[in-house]
Amino acid sequence: MSASLQRYQETINGLLLDFQWIELSLRMIVGCSYELLRRSAPSLITFNPKQGALERDALGRLLERYSEVSHNVALVAEMKQLVKDRNYCAHQAFVLSLEEQDSKYLDPEIVRLTEIRARSRKCVYALLEEFKAIAAALHESPSQAAKHEAPGDGA
Repeated sequence: MSASLQRYQETINGLLLDFQWIELSLRMIVGCSYELLRRSAPSLITFNPKQGALERDALGRLLERYSEVSHNVALVAEMKQLVKDRNYCAHQAFVLSLEEQDSKYLDPEIVRLTEIRARSRKCVYALLEEFKAIAAALHESPSQAAKHEAPGDGA
């Protein structure tokens, strides 16, 4: 295996790992946001979204859900730009013709993919920071059951 082909494959692997982290982070953020909303809903309103759907959603749908609970419009826009790149990496990047296995093709591709990786890493770190904030808010938020207990109902 040529050095260019090895670097290309390592770059794709790194990108795929980033995209998995992005999807996992979106699932966690949206799920925790839903829980915060459920806890803060007035007793007259039931907020009980189907959590199982989050596990099945692909990146595009996760971004839609995330945009409904996040005020980070710039991050949503950046991640939307990455969807096409994610689809390429997941479905086409490893399928190379003999001509494409040459460094004349691979080296410019590595540069392009490395630039995409820089953008995906920024998204991963931004999502991690957002998750930390939401997890802290969730930890501080009283549960719905405790919120609706009548005085003297506790143990």
